[in-house]
Amino acid sequence: MRLMSDSGQVISETATVYGWSENIGIHALVSVVNSLTVSGVLNAGAGIDITYPPHSDKSRIYKMEKVIRKECLRRGIRVLETRIFENPLIAVPSVTVNGIAGVSENIRGYAGSEGGVWRMSEQESYAGADIVLSKWIGMDGMLQVVREKMDTLTERFTPAFIRQILSYEKDLYADREISIAKDIGAASLCQITQGGLFAALWGISQELNTGIEADMKQFSILQETVEVCEYFRLNPYQLTSAGSFLFVTKEGEKLREALLGEGIMASVIGKTSEGKGKTIKNGEDVRCIDRPSPDEIWKIHLLEG
Repeated sequence: MRLMSDSGQVISETATVYGWSENIGIHALVSVVNSLTVSGVLNAGAGIDITYPPHSDKSRIYKMEKVIRKECLRRGIRVLETRIFENPLIAVPSVTVNGIAGVSENIRGYAGSEGGVWRMSEQESYAGADIVLSKWIGMDGMLQVVREKMDTLTERFTPAFIRQILSYEKDLYADREISIAKDIGAASLCQITQGGLFAALWGISQELNTGIEADMKQFSILQETVEVCEYFRLNPYQLTSAGSFLFVTKEGEKLREALLGEGIMASVIGKTSEGKGKTIKNGEDVRCIDRPSPDEIWKIHLLEG
């Protein structure tokens, strides 16, 4: 949400995650920080709400707060308010991060966002542009699954494999790729959050009033994500991926090469098109992109083990 004031603009972003891991709140914070970063924020602050079901281990709940506060300090974000309370209507703890910040003067032309899609400038048409994916789909969700199901996964995978997965936590923030995309002149940016890649592609189509033509063979995905998703029968294309972005730009190859040059995985996965059609090609097969479905991450709280 964006508000105007006499002194400029103020933007707020909110994200909620669910889970028992002491680190779960980091994923809500990451989503909010990346969203605020798109706007070139000044003096960011955050409110934190943690709710938990009856009979929870209170020490674990307060550890969640401690972990988020420590991460806010590391990122230079002021904690404005923290509320922790029991909710008898829920079965899994939830962490909500409400971020708020002033917006820097040099992006006053920012056109706003709906459903996580930012238009960096108004254009007559956004059709015919490249869609660039940064990093890997499902990475954020994979990390959440591993933190939540660590005991189960250590029985299945080696310690080295688990350590490799957790090493990707450093890639959740997207400061560098956002800066590069804006410098190159990306017309639109979209963080891949709830509902995963399919939901993000749908959101771009709706916000920019274009069709979508994407190639599944160009979607970047970590082998670790594939194996974790296969083990829990999750669809990685509908799995939250905060920290990964879709950039809409006329300079797709230029942006891809710039990101790769900085050590950031990137691929051109398709184009926007005239009309309303939303299709994904996989070899000879072509399918339509459906309306966003509930995120796959929710399924892990229904699984045993």
